[in-house]
Amino acid sequence: MNGLIFVVGCLVGYAIYRHSKNSQPGLETKGDPVAAIGTVLVVVTLLAFLFGAGNGPSAPENGSEPSAPPASSAPASR
Repeated sequence: MNGLIFVVGCLVGYAIYRHSKNSQPGLETKGDPVAAIGTVLVVVTLLAFLFGAGNGPSAPENGSEPSAPPASSAPASR
């Protein structure tokens, strides 16, 4: 899932880069890499937030929470 989010972000960034290539009339520009990289970062962040990518392991599926090990009630030996 994380790879797909990254690929989508890169595609959107590439589209922004290509769109900004001739944004100023009369000037032949290469494109705006800062806008493209910024767009990639924003898109990846938003998609990761929306889809919950990067969360650790989810809760157990049987609904029970993991229990702590039982505490020993025996006195320590000297």
